[in-house]
Amino acid sequence: MRFFTIAALLPLAACNFATVETNTVTPEATATVSPLEPGPRAVRIGEGGPGFPACQSRATVTTVEPGATTLTLRSAPFAEAASVVRLGAGIGMYVCTRTLDQRWLGVVVPPLSDPDADCGVRGRVERPRGYDGPCISGWIIANGVRLSGS
Repeated sequence: MRFFTIAALLPLAACNFATVETNTVTPEATATVSPLEPGPRAVRIGEGGPGFPACQSRATVTTVEPGATTLTLRSAPFAEAASVVRLGAGIGMYVCTRTLDQRWLGVVVPPLSDPDADCGVRGRVERPRGYDGPCISGWIIANGVRLSGS
């Protein structure tokens, strides 16, 4: 019986009740808080498998951000992510991937001087990987573009 009592109280001995923290926020604590800034996230190509092009569809910018004349291509699929470039209506791109919630598209944008450039995404790749080709890539909000075939 004595062993049972000691074994039952052993987990309580590990607790240090003298240093209990509270959920109170002090003004000093809020002064050091900074907004979240997500790091860059590479656009993945080849997600359809080796039997399909690295990026399987195309899209065109149709809707721009409220109060602006362009749509922002971002470094990650978040509104807080850094801006890569701003795209005007009518700019075409290759769609390579999308987020699970379908709100963001991972795209590769050919240069304005050659809108039909391959950018290394029309061919097939052996396995999915991050895009590292010659064209600009990033994430664009899905409701700002119109999808089309490849």
